[in-house]
Amino acid sequence: MDKRVFYTLNIAVFTSMLGMGIVLPFMPIYARTLGATGITIGIFFASFPLAQMLFMPLIGRLSDRHGRKMFMALGLLASSLLSLWYVYAPNMLYLTLGRFLQGAAVALTLPIATAYVGDIAPAEKRGTLMGIFNLSMTSSIGLGPLVGGWLSDQYGMEFSFYWMCLLNALACVLVLILLPSSHSAGKAAVRQASYRQLLARPRVKGLALYRVVNTIQMGLWFSFLPLLGTEILSMNHTRIGWALACYMLVSSLVQVPFGRMADRFSKRLLIITSGLIGSFVFSFMFFVWEFWHLMLIAAVTGAMGAMAMPALNALAAEEGQDGNMGAVMGMLNMAMSVGMMLGPVLGGLVLDVSGLRPLFLFGAVAGLLGTFGFARLSTAAPLPAVAAPRLAEGPTQAR
Repeated sequence: MDKRVFYTLNIAVFTSMLGMGIVLPFMPIYARTLGATGITIGIFFASFPLAQMLFMPLIGRLSDRHGRKMFMALGLLASSLLSLWYVYAPNMLYLTLGRFLQGAAVALTLPIATAYVGDIAPAEKRGTLMGIFNLSMTSSIGLGPLVGGWLSDQYGMEFSFYWMCLLNALACVLVLILLPSSHSAGKAAVRQASYRQLLARPRVKGLALYRVVNTIQMGLWFSFLPLLGTEILSMNHTRIGWALACYMLVSSLVQVPFGRMADRFSKRLLIITSGLIGSFVFSFMFFVWEFWHLMLIAAVTGAMGAMAMPALNALAAEEGQDGNMGAVMGMLNMAMSVGMMLGPVLGGLVLDVSGLRPLFLFGAVAGLLGTFGFARLSTAAPLPAVAAPRLAEGPTQAR
């Protein structure tokens, strides 16, 4: 495995997601300043994963055929430029359109970076390497709210968008300079499966289902916890940032240990255990009144999410190593987009009808149902192993 490529991917994703994490937690509060209601906040957040859902299948397939580097660089550049859109958006329509376009840009980045790792990871270390990669992503999103909360309280929310622009531009430069091209395994010898054929595989279907419901919970957390904090718990932006950061930072700290566990123990059992415990604890958001209660729930649910992700990505890599790595990872990220789209929209409806607290119970029930569905679908045998591909030669290729 080329370590330079692996750590370049980690640094680029960390830098880009740090920019996203700085602004994401305070988007609902920013939307309120433009007159948003519960359902319009839900639509605003849903526009981002809707764009990902529409573009990821095409991008994943194209990256399998033509390499991954330029798609990543283009996505990071677009994310940088679109960061400025939010500052000058005059109303919710423009804000939502900007969010949709940035979702399309991220569709060029995260699934392709994950497929890149799947390309180069040896089979016996997939869980560990996916854990390290997830660490880069979750730690940046975890640190982002801490930085964003302080920036928002000190300089206003608009200042955070300029930082998001700068960090995504930096990640784009890193990819262009340090990353060689990558092509999928067996491209010339293996006929790529259609998306219908991939979804016909029970394990792929189970992985996608679990990703949907797991992300519904995450979407509710990031979309509506800031409103719960300000409108019910009377927290300032810094405390909200700490609560959101706790979820992601705890997840980051345990990604690598859980990745190693995924290489040694049953990946399926790890995913089922995390889904059951995480959903049960998530339901306690209905009763939370104190800041420290919120921090405890954040820590446990973050840890349970971390238990599942390396195992989930490793199982997906097993399904994609026959020449469909980009397509499978794109499908998994598309499932994540569906969850991120459904969570805010359905949560916004619950908010307008029943208030903030019941929408977290909805997320807990969805998580339990999805975990049981995954348990039933994930008993199929894995595909036979195929050797990892070589990266295209280039001046930055490690010697």
